[in-house]
Amino acid sequence: MKSTDITHVRQMLPETIPFPYYADRESPWLLAQLMARRARVSDLRNGPAAKLLARPLVQPLVAGCGGELRQRDVIALAYAQEAIGFQDMSRPARTTLDDVYGADWLGFTLTFGAWGTDEPAHWAQMSRDGGNLVLQLGFPADHAEVMGKYLEPDTRRKFEDSYHPVRLTGAPTLAWARLDIDMDQGVALIEEIQCDWLRNVRDQLRFLEDEPERSREARSTRLYDAHLRQRYGRGWSRAMLLSTLLVLRDYLGIRDVFMHRFDPGNVLKCMDGDCPPVSLYRDLPKAFCFAPTKEAPGFLERLRRRDLAILRQAGPVFWRLQI
Repeated sequence: MKSTDITHVRQMLPETIPFPYYADRESPWLLAQLMARRARVSDLRNGPAAKLLARPLVQPLVAGCGGELRQRDVIALAYAQEAIGFQDMSRPARTTLDDVYGADWLGFTLTFGAWGTDEPAHWAQMSRDGGNLVLQLGFPADHAEVMGKYLEPDTRRKFEDSYHPVRLTGAPTLAWARLDIDMDQGVALIEEIQCDWLRNVRDQLRFLEDEPERSREARSTRLYDAHLRQRYGRGWSRAMLLSTLLVLRDYLGIRDVFMHRFDPGNVLKCMDGDCPPVSLYRDLPKAFCFAPTKEAPGFLERLRRRDLAILRQAGPVFWRLQI
């Protein structure tokens, strides 16, 4: 993306977006995008949404729908924060919605930035020169109280890398996604999903545990680390990917989304040595109904034709989700 493209997209977006996340919210959201207003369960079982039907928030609807699922019921569970006034919901939908309201919600805040606009693509780990739009997943408000309970003032600086695309003021950034978007083609490429904070807390804890004279600080950091793992450890990547898809679909109208596969992505982004976790580029997109493909975003075909031709000899190059 050019700097002007990033500026244009940011002008289409609010400064901040509240993003409440509750366990498995991604399943009804994805299903709502992949189905018609009414859909026979038997047809859904033979399509790309099949794996969603047994997920915790969707299964009660499937069990109680009499063989035909209504999109409005699914949407209510995907947007529970707005569904209190929804009319004509089925009984299974209302029952499941009550369970959602009683569950633990994470009140994230989404903000936006830019990355790589003044750097060569190989240094910024991008698939082409230009830049990326950054979507930042900010910690919920109650995280500040937890930090104050366990950590000394100004400890925040130890857990965030200032040379990464994070917010240095306001709520700290739990995770982020880097996006390359072509508004004319209506397509987006998820270049990266990453979380520094949890890893940096764990690294700091290892350092403190090797310093006997800092045992008190180690105990506090250990408690803080345990809190983070319990509250965000399993869910941050799903919240990050769902928020990314939601912004692309609901705010920008992008319905064709690509994401890197692990090995081809490392080649296209010129990554060597310090590579990301495999699961983020293997298990996560699979859980979100992305399908492997040899196709590539149109804006990369001409620029990386030779690289793509070589990579295609080994199999699919990207993940793709059309919503």
